[in-house]
Amino acid sequence: MNLRIKYRLYIHVDGKLIPEQYDRYEILNVREGIDPNDTKDYEELIKKLSKSINRPVNEFEIKNYETM
Repeated sequence: MNLRIKYRLYIHVDGKLIPEQYDRYEILNVREGIDPNDTKDYEELIKKLSKSINRPVNEFEIKNYETM
């Protein structure tokens, strides 16, 4: 199953994390039946997105997602 994820990336400026002006999108191939509303599945989704965009978990925020 593919999920289209909208997220906001945060960048380091003078030792602070500042959100970028625009949202970004990523399409992830996730296991069938994943429920992002479930805490355990949400953590799995965050880790997978972190690997995909090569950023630590604290440097982005998921805005929304939709199945494709």
